[in-house]
Amino acid sequence: MPTAVLGPPTALSRALADALSAHLCGLDAVSLPRDATGVVIVVGADAHDVSVSSAGDEDWRRLTEEPMRLTLMALQRSRSVMSGRGGRIVLVTPTIGMVGARHLVPYTTALEGIRAMAKSAARQWAASNIVVNTVAAPLPLFAPDMRGSAAHLTAAAVPADDDLVQSIVSTLRFLLQTDSRHVVGATMVVDGGALMLP
Repeated sequence: MPTAVLGPPTALSRALADALSAHLCGLDAVSLPRDATGVVIVVGADAHDVSVSSAGDEDWRRLTEEPMRLTLMALQRSRSVMSGRGGRIVLVTPTIGMVGARHLVPYTTALEGIRAMAKSAARQWAASNIVVNTVAAPLPLFAPDMRGSAAHLTAAAVPADDDLVQSIVSTLRFLLQTDSRHVVGATMVVDGGALMLP
């Protein structure tokens, strides 16, 4: 199945594109491969330590509104490419959005807004055989320098190692399959068991 990965040129985006034999495009790419039936959208690489009490309007625009706008546009472009034949869209986001973190309120607000956006898209587009899901992974994969911001999370049952990205790839492959059509609007957490959400 032809797949495209949309996201910043980070180590995670490149690793996912390589493992999926996918074309890597920027999150703001104007066009996608016309034959793409699978799109992986990687969001969350722009984490910044900003106190909610000192965050100004510009911080909120840059850290909350801009990532949400770019993701909405990526979702719309993906749907446009898949219109008429269907396909699979999977967003890859940091788990930190689900639990929050000190000094990351604008960032985590964007992440949860994006996750809610994915659920709404999943509900609206499923009738057109365009299935949307989310994979959530540890913050350090997206922003290695922000490792300390996730220190309050429970220790993983299976520590992060080189196989973590492979586990994410395996989950993406499952969600990109056309025969997994009843998994819709789900968030699959791939973090070794740090967040054991229902």
